[in-house]
Amino acid sequence: MRAKPYSLFIQGFRTQGFRLKARYWLLLLIPYLATHALSMDFKGWYAEAISLAWVVGMAAFFVQFALGGRIRKGTLFTNIDWSMTRHKRVGKYLGYLFFLHPFLILAPSFAVSMDYGMTSLVSTLTAPAMLTGLIAWGLMLLFVLLAVYKQALPVRYETWHLLHLLGFSCVAILATLHVTSVGRHGQFQPGFNLLWWGLCSAAIALMLYNHLFKPLRLQRRPFKLKSVARVSTSDWQLTLEKPAGVDFDFAPGQFAWINTSGSAFDMNDHPFSIASCRKDLPVVSFIIRTLGDYTANLDSLQPGQNVYLDGPYGSMSLQDSNKADGILLVAGGAGIGPMLSLLRALAARQETRPVRLVYGNRSLDQMVMQDEIRGLEQQMADFRQLRVCSEESTASDIHTGVIDRVSLAQSLDTG
Repeated sequence: MRAKPYSLFIQGFRTQGFRLKARYWLLLLIPYLATHALSMDFKGWYAEAISLAWVVGMAAFFVQFALGGRIRKGTLFTNIDWSMTRHKRVGKYLGYLFFLHPFLILAPSFAVSMDYGMTSLVSTLTAPAMLTGLIAWGLMLLFVLLAVYKQALPVRYETWHLLHLLGFSCVAILATLHVTSVGRHGQFQPGFNLLWWGLCSAAIALMLYNHLFKPLRLQRRPFKLKSVARVSTSDWQLTLEKPAGVDFDFAPGQFAWINTSGSAFDMNDHPFSIASCRKDLPVVSFIIRTLGDYTANLDSLQPGQNVYLDGPYGSMSLQDSNKADGILLVAGGAGIGPMLSLLRALAARQETRPVRLVYGNRSLDQMVMQDEIRGLEQQMADFRQLRVCSEESTASDIHTGVIDRVSLAQSLDTG
C-alpha cells in the first residue's frame, strides 16, 4: 500500500480543523460587525478596542451553550471533541475577560487622575443600573473557578453539573440585562438589543431542551439491555435493543450517551462509541473499557432493564475516505469500538480497497473481538490487522512497542 492517501487524509483533517475555527470566529464577529451599522460616533481607538473585546466576548459566551449543548446538526457543533475542547478553553479566556472588564472601563478615568478614578469607581459601584453587571461579574468569576477546579471539589459530578448550568444561565440573563440597559449600543439603539436577547433566549432554550424536554422524550422510549459480557480482561460488550417504532439510526464511527440510572433526568450519563453497524439494528452494541467507578460496575447491570440512549453524535465518517486509494484505521485500547463499527460497515459493503487496522494495547489479553477480526481478514478482499503491545508477547504476529511511525509503516507495507 502507498502512504500518499493517508497523508492526504491527515491534511484533510487539519483543513477541517481550520474550517471549524474560521466558522467559529466568523460567528463571533457577526454581532461586532452589526454594531457598525448603527452609525454611532467614533469614541477613539481605546473605546473601539473595548467594544470589540466585549461584543465578541458576549457572543462567545452565548456560543458556549451551543458548544456544550450536544447539537447533532450543523457542521460547527457536530464534532463533539472539537466543541468540548473549545468550550473548556474559551471558558477560561472568558473568565479573564469578564474579570478585566470593569478595570478596562475605569482605566481611562484613573489615567486622568487618581481622584477622578476613585470618583468613577464609587459612582459605578453605587449606581442601581450597574447592579446586574456587578452580580453577573461575581457569578461569572465564581462559576469559572468552580469549573476549573471541579476535580478538587467534594461534590458529585452531577451536583456540579447542575450548578454549572444554573449558574451560567443566571450569568447569561444578568449580563444581557446589563449590556442592554447600560451598554453603549443598547442605550442608543434599542433594536440592537434584540440580537442580545435573541442569543440569550436561544442559549437558555437549548439548556432547557437538553435537560428537560429531551429527557421527557427519552423517558418514553427506553432501550432494553440485552446483555453485558466481558470480551477481554479490561473490556465489556454492552448490547442494547431498540424499542419498536423508535426512529434511531447512526453512521459507523458515531457514539451515544448511555444512562443506566433508571431515570432519563439523571445527569449520570456516559459517552461510548457504537461498535455495531447499521445492519445489526435494532441491536446496538458498545465496547467499553474499565476505566473508572462506573465502568468497573457494569456487571451489576441486569438484562431487561431500561437504558436511556441519547444519540447518535459525532462526525467521524467513512465519507472522508471516499477519494483515498486505501483506508488505515488506528485504535488504542477503548478506541477499538468505533473502528469495529467502521470495519463491520466496510465488510457489509464488500470493500475492495486495501484496509489496514493498527490495534494497540498494553497486553495481548486486552485485545477484543479477535476471532471476528480474523474472520474479516478472510472475508474482505484486502484487509489486514497489525497488533501492537507494549508488553512482550510470545505471539509471533505481535509488534512490541507502541503505535508509532515504525508500526504504521509496517502495517502499510503488508499486503
